[in-house]
Amino acid sequence: MPPLYDLKIAALDRSISECRAQSLIACGSEGRFGVLARHAPMVAELATGELQVVEETGQRTFFAVSGGVLEVTWGGVVILADAAEAAEEIDVGRARGAQARAEQRLRNRRGDVDAARAEAALRRALIRLRVAEKRRQGQ
Repeated sequence: MPPLYDLKIAALDRSISECRAQSLIACGSEGRFGVLARHAPMVAELATGELQVVEETGQRTFFAVSGGVLEVTWGGVVILADAAEAAEEIDVGRARGAQARAEQRLRNRRGDVDAARAEAALRRALIRLRVAEKRRQGQ
């Protein structure tokens, strides 16, 4: 069995997950990166994206994350996300609705539409849908 580390994932409003992990892949502000046990200590800014965790048992779990920070210490990894959802928590209907609203705002741009906010909302909705789909596919 590969070496393990403690992983804690929290959003601003709640704890999301705590487990022993073999590895994780995250989306940082500078691109995707992975963390294995015994990784050098670091702090990274997280971007909106998918977080993939391989737990102690070998099971892959997926999370949709919107911003935040990840800290690697010799004791493990802590993720404090602005917002995060485990794949099984994602309401697909709500995510599709958010996608449709963001696309509508981008199509019908007026002076009062903040394109950057609409694009960020669309990105979040698409990530949530992609993560939810992985749960359905059993990946």
